[in-house]
Amino acid sequence: MNLSFIASKPKYIFTKITKVWIFYIIFSLVILFGFASLLKYQIFLSKARVDNYHDKQAFYYAQIRKIDAYEARIVLESELAKDRGVHNVMIRDAVINLFNIIPDQITISYIEIGNDSLRLKGLTPSKEVFNFLLQDPLKAIFGKSSVTFFPLSSGWYNFVSLSKSKTSIIESPESEEAQK
Repeated sequence: MNLSFIASKPKYIFTKITKVWIFYIIFSLVILFGFASLLKYQIFLSKARVDNYHDKQAFYYAQIRKIDAYEARIVLESELAKDRGVHNVMIRDAVINLFNIIPDQITISYIEIGNDSLRLKGLTPSKEVFNFLLQDPLKAIFGKSSVTFFPLSSGWYNFVSLSKSKTSIIESPESEEAQK
């Protein structure tokens, strides 16, 4: 039975406009949660990159420290080599000067140079030649010089001369380093 002149229309709990608003609200919430998830993911990636950069930075700082230590060692070794070169030049000059004071009449067969001593062994025609030509210059250089002669059947003498000084003849680089 119909008591109305117009046909009945179905009634819904939510009207069409309400459904549209609900759809857009849910859609905007999904978009907001999507953006929030995307931001969280980007923050996670950024933190991972920052951690990676911190690790690289620590690695590079460790490499820099190694290179600095290596450079310091190289500089120290070059200074040591330079000191040794100077030391070698000083020894060479001392040996050349020693050979310059040895006269032609005296033959040297053995030389031992210490920090504060000089030992010579050799052959001389007479004690006087040795004393005047070599012993006096050695005393002037070292301060204390003693000699022992051994006569040979030919009339010549073998000698062993030991000259000592209170100070070092040649400073070695190790003693200079120890003083620093």
